[in-house]
Amino acid sequence: MRPFLATLFFALTAHAASFELEAIHVVGLHRLPEAKVIAALGLRVGQMVDKPDFDAAQQRLIDRGVFASVAYTYKAGPNLRGYAVTYEVAEIETVFAWKFEELPGPEAELEKLLRQDPLFDFKLPATENVLQRYAKMLSDHLKIPVVGRVYGDRPGDPYIVFRPNRPRAVIAQVAFAGNNAVPVADLQIKMASIAIGTPYIEENFREQLLNQVKPLYEIRGLVRAAFPKIEVKPAGDVEGLAVVVHVVEGEPYTLADVKVVGAPQELADAGEFKKDEVANFGLIFEGVSKMRQALRGNGYMKVATEVKRSYDDAKKQVTVFVHVTPGPQYRMGKFYLTGLDIVTEPYIRKLWGLKEGDPYRDGYPSRVIQRVYDEGLLDGVGAIEPKLNIDDRKLIVDVTIQFKGTPKATEKKRKQF
Repeated sequence: MRPFLATLFFALTAHAASFELEAIHVVGLHRLPEAKVIAALGLRVGQMVDKPDFDAAQQRLIDRGVFASVAYTYKAGPNLRGYAVTYEVAEIETVFAWKFEELPGPEAELEKLLRQDPLFDFKLPATENVLQRYAKMLSDHLKIPVVGRVYGDRPGDPYIVFRPNRPRAVIAQVAFAGNNAVPVADLQIKMASIAIGTPYIEENFREQLLNQVKPLYEIRGLVRAAFPKIEVKPAGDVEGLAVVVHVVEGEPYTLADVKVVGAPQELADAGEFKKDEVANFGLIFEGVSKMRQALRGNGYMKVATEVKRSYDDAKKQVTVFVHVTPGPQYRMGKFYLTGLDIVTEPYIRKLWGLKEGDPYRDGYPSRVIQRVYDEGLLDGVGAIEPKLNIDDRKLIVDVTIQFKGTPKATEKKRKQF
């Protein structure tokens, strides 16, 4: 620092007087915009400040509950009239999505209220200060007790909920309206085991409908079946909620075609798809599984598939696109037999048809073992266990088949060999 600047800065700090705030900076930010953090500081360029003002602004940021640490430095300002202050912060890294639940009024209005706080964001740290501050803002606005809590009912995806300060109501009954193609008993059985006795959260409940109930329609070709309305009210005769799901079944669709993306179209033949028949998505997914098995049987051990659909609503047809990612092709490495004597081993080794360097066939060891059992090739055999040693770097699969007990080939089978 030049001598006259140093002299000025010493004069400013030594007398602890108020001087103009010329500049404010915040460093260390990754998620939050600097302008919003400056707004939360409560300082403004041009005001008269001294060190206690900087201390108070630091405490305001700490009290927000969104920073792991807050420090600051100050020096002579660029115009030599006062101070330039820099706050160095470390944001709390773990943040969660948030939602409103069972609060009266439009959610857009509630979000607008909370966004009056400059540090309110699409994701928030779940610190006590954060949860209590926004819950209080909602409580004051709605005139009801509101609480903010983290919930983990979505596996691997915890989130913050602002809701009335009372226990969540649980589902006591589930009924369906508008269904004809699927017996209501089948629908209720599917939902009862996973929904009854759990808190009602519309997002989770709809996900359960898609996972458990929608497939009952899709095996009938009712691929456009939807659940546009869900009614929720207190159950009349038991404690809890009665949920009524309104179903729009639509008309059955036929399977127009199955197109393969990322692999030869001939792979679809392995799926044995029934085109121009009702689009039974239970059978379609089984067919896609057969496609994967066909590729694994040719060494593509890590094949992955994704199913997408295209609807022709005028013709009531659906085209299925199977996106295939074959992955690398693995080949047969070494083959070992353990637990057999030197007389018996050659007879069993003849059953093994894969040669070193051939594409590895997934499931082949189990088929060979099953043949040993089915044809009674050995006496005194116990468990037979295959062991695979997969080398992902060399793309090689070594196979060891372990025989337990005292296996020996019978005289009759020796002659057959």
